[in-house]
Amino acid sequence: MGVPPVADPRARHDIETVEDVELLVRRFYQAVIPDPVLGPIFHAIGVDWGVHIPKLVDFWSGRLLGIPGYEGNVAGAHLAVFERRPFDGPETARWLELWHETLDELFAGPTVELAKARAAGAAEAITLVVRRRRQRPPRFVTLGGYEPTVPSESTRPRSCDHA
Repeated sequence: MGVPPVADPRARHDIETVEDVELLVRRFYQAVIPDPVLGPIFHAIGVDWGVHIPKLVDFWSGRLLGIPGYEGNVAGAHLAVFERRPFDGPETARWLELWHETLDELFAGPTVELAKARAAGAAEAITLVVRRRRQRPPRFVTLGGYEPTVPSESTRPRSCDHA
């Protein structure tokens, strides 16, 4: 499908090192960038891959190998992206599909299954954040102690009709 094979399936092993995680992340994004569903999202926001890939390696090393590194709110870090580009049903499904394909192509073992489960959890969290943001009413900013309100029927000025 989206991930061209690079490894001999007989030589696959479990994800055991940070180097394995880095291979996974780099290989995954080699499939994501040209993908017709996901690629345009990443192109539109101008990802600096030299900065983003190390963060992703730190994130996944922590989630899969228990290695301290990335500290942050993944969904919160992506809010600006979610507001500018769609990343919901079809995009999340495609992201998971490519993630699974990459994992299955490169590795085999219990940490692979953990990576699939953690990605599914991340996709679910992202979907919830995106849906909540879309349903949230606009917020008003309080300036100098004044909080704007929407006039009710009883306080709304009435038009005068002098006919």
